[in-house]
Amino acid sequence: MDTVYMLEKIVPDVMGIIRERYMLLRYISESEPIGRRALATMSGLSERVVRAHVDVLRRSGMVHCTTRGIMMEVQGKRILPDIVNYFLQDYRLVEMRQAICQYFGLKEVIIVPGDSDINPLVKEEMARQAAILVSDILGKVKCAVVSGGSTMALVADCLPLSRSHTMILPARGSMGNIVELQANTIAAGIAKKIQGSYRMIHLPEEISEAALQLMLKEDVQLQQNVTLAQSAQAVIFGIGRADLMAKKRGLSKEKQQWLQQQRACGEALGTYCTQTGRIIVANNKFGVSLLNIKKHAYIIAVAGGTQKKCGDYGCIKCVPYGYFCYR
Repeated sequence: MDTVYMLEKIVPDVMGIIRERYMLLRYISESEPIGRRALATMSGLSERVVRAHVDVLRRSGMVHCTTRGIMMEVQGKRILPDIVNYFLQDYRLVEMRQAICQYFGLKEVIIVPGDSDINPLVKEEMARQAAILVSDILGKVKCAVVSGGSTMALVADCLPLSRSHTMILPARGSMGNIVELQANTIAAGIAKKIQGSYRMIHLPEEISEAALQLMLKEDVQLQQNVTLAQSAQAVIFGIGRADLMAKKRGLSKEKQQWLQQQRACGEALGTYCTQTGRIIVANNKFGVSLLNIKKHAYIIAVAGGTQKKCGDYGCIKCVPYGYFCYR
C-alpha cells in the first residue's frame, strides 16, 4: 500500500501538519532569511501556527533563527529535495496524473502542488520539474524549438548544465518589448546551458503575409532558420489566457471582442482555442502552431494557475501525445 495513502487514512491530522511544515521549509529555502510575519503571509497560516512549526523545525536541526530572520540549516537543505519528491508522489497526485494522461492521451503529466497565481514559488517549482524533463528530452534530439514568455524563461533558468549539443530555435516570432521573455533570448539561454547551438528568427509575430514572403525571399539564412524550426523534433511551449495574449499581441478591439464571442479561453503558439479544444484561429504563417504540432516527436507544455485552467484544458486537447507540467 502507498505510504502516503496509508498515513492519510490513519493519521490525517498528522499529514496536515507535515504538509504545513513542508510548505514552510520550501518558503524558507527560497526566501531566506525570512521573518515569521512574512512567512505567515506567504503560507496563509497564522503567525502563532508559524511560530509553533518553526520552533519544532529549529529543535530538529532543520532551520535556525537569527536577527535577520529564519534560515535553513545544512541538514534541512539536504533533506528538502527528498521531501519535495515525497509529496510529488502523493497518491492523490499519482491518481490525478494517471487520469489526465488517460483522458488527453498524454505520455506523461507532472503536477506540482499549489497555485502559481497565488504563490510565485509554486511557479518556480513547476519550472524546476519541467526543466528536468526538458533536459532529458534535449539529450535525445538534434533540434528543438521553444516559445517565449515568463514560464519558458523560468524553465530555461532552471535547466541543469549539460552537454546535449542540441540546436535550439525560437518556435515563433518576437512579441512585446521585454527582451528577456522573447523566444530568441530564451533559445539562446537554453543553448548556453546545454553547450548547444542556436539560431534566431528575427520576425515580428504579427507580420503580414506579404512582408513575410519579401523578407524570406531576401534573407536566405532567415528562410533556413524558419524551415529548420518547422522540422524540429521537440517543441517546448507555455500556455496563456486568450484575452491577455490577444492584448499582448496588439490585436484590435474588434478582434478581441470576436475572440470573446467565440469563447476563446486559451492561447499557445499563436493559436486560440475554446475549452473543448476547438481551434478558433491560428497564426500559421511561419513557425510552429497547434495546427501543425502533431508532426513533432516530442511536445512539452508547461502551464499553471487556476486562472488559466480552462485555457490549459483547451490547448492540451490539441496536443495528442505530449508531456504536460502543470500547476
